[in-house]
Amino acid sequence: MKRNRLFAPLAALLLVAAAPATLTFTAPGFGKQIAAAAALLDDNRVNEALNTLDTMLLATELPLERGQIEALRSFALARLNRIPEAHKAIEAGVASNPDPSLLLLRQLFLLRAFDGDAAGAADTIQLIAASSPDQLKQLPTEVITDVMGAIRNDANRSYELDYALNAANWQPVDATLEDIDRLRLRLIMALVKRDRLDDARPVFDVVLSPVVLARLGIDRRFAPLWPQVEKRLGPGADIADAAAIAAAKARFEAAPASLVARLGYAEALNIASREAEAAALLDVATTPAALAALTEREVWLVNLHAALLGDLGQIDAALARYAALIATPVNGRSAVVATMLNAALFAESVDRPEAALAAVAAAEAGPGGRNDYVKLYLAQVRSCVLQQQGKPAEALAAAAPLLARPGDNDDAYLAAMVCLGRTDAAAKAIIARLDNPDTRLEMLFELQPFLIADRAVVRGARERAGLRALKARPDVRAAFLKWGRDLPAAVSPPR
Repeated sequence: MKRNRLFAPLAALLLVAAAPATLTFTAPGFGKQIAAAAALLDDNRVNEALNTLDTMLLATELPLERGQIEALRSFALARLNRIPEAHKAIEAGVASNPDPSLLLLRQLFLLRAFDGDAAGAADTIQLIAASSPDQLKQLPTEVITDVMGAIRNDANRSYELDYALNAANWQPVDATLEDIDRLRLRLIMALVKRDRLDDARPVFDVVLSPVVLARLGIDRRFAPLWPQVEKRLGPGADIADAAAIAAAKARFEAAPASLVARLGYAEALNIASREAEAAALLDVATTPAALAALTEREVWLVNLHAALLGDLGQIDAALARYAALIATPVNGRSAVVATMLNAALFAESVDRPEAALAAVAAAEAGPGGRNDYVKLYLAQVRSCVLQQQGKPAEALAAAAPLLARPGDNDDAYLAAMVCLGRTDAAAKAIIARLDNPDTRLEMLFELQPFLIADRAVVRGARERAGLRALKARPDVRAAFLKWGRDLPAAVSPPR
């Protein structure tokens, strides 16, 4: 993300935004001085503007005037990438303004987020959602998403933010319908956890994603919703698929140049088991220049395309798609770093051991190689590949980080245990995830028949077989039935 682009409105607008309606300039020439500083900002003479504002700050003790100066200083400092100082300045500017404008609140949100104050940034989103819900679209979706992730472990604040965004009908154009429905799912889960099922029903009523509906239809916490879930899914989930495809298609047709809208349409087709159509839709952004220009969210278009090519049996084309994206500059795009990991996971899942090990080495050498969570995924891939190559002792040694910290990455640990044939450890991990309210829903979903059934798709075949065998164990089956159910065959989507 190019942060400076987010800090560059016209300074004339800043003057209006920073000045309370009641402000009367008392210092001689104050108005002319601050207008001159704003003009310097407009002319991109940032250091000169900052020097002027610093001098003005020393010359006045009036809170309203100091607040206006600090607000303008925050923009100048932000353009110079002096984020902590800019953050401090905007806090002072907003605090001195009895009715801060959206522009100032947007600046407050950005600087809190970029300076690591995710809690404060979340609070600012809630303030804007409550006072000017239609203006949420002025906030960068990517930064809002980052804030959501940063406060994930703060259950109450995360719930409050999800509630505020849903109440404001936040539907950014650079998010897919699946993104929006995942937010709704989190909110439904939080409301049910708080025994507020009636409040969750209106949220449930606007969910379109068949994947979200299926998740709600398998977890016993949502049993009161099951009749409506089954009705909305329809036979073979066809009713839900049709509704989701229609909505995603309309979104795409309204903005055909949007890669995110295109991705959303492809996601809906893929969920409906129309993989070939989805893959054809994603055969864009194929040149190095186009791949390098992809935004954080758009990068996932390439990831989905590669996975679909794998499902269609075009393994070499899928690996080439991953490689082409990985070859482009990261430029702060964490999704490109994630793609390095996805390429390794994909290669292992389609029985390309050499490609998998090469992808692991590349990922370890890249930015993601310093992330402990990613390292555990890479340990899983290496372990599984070595096991496939008939090197069980080396495979077990490669899994050592996972065995030492099984709770640090549940997905990687379970996958490695399945690969290594350590069925008791794998069963224990599944049962623990089912018993944990925070991981239960995803574990129930991963064990659904339509996902783990044997079918003519190479990708993930061994893991599906392993999960089928584990689900048949009496201890795993008992835990599964205690907390959930298989989606009824009549409404289960084909895969």
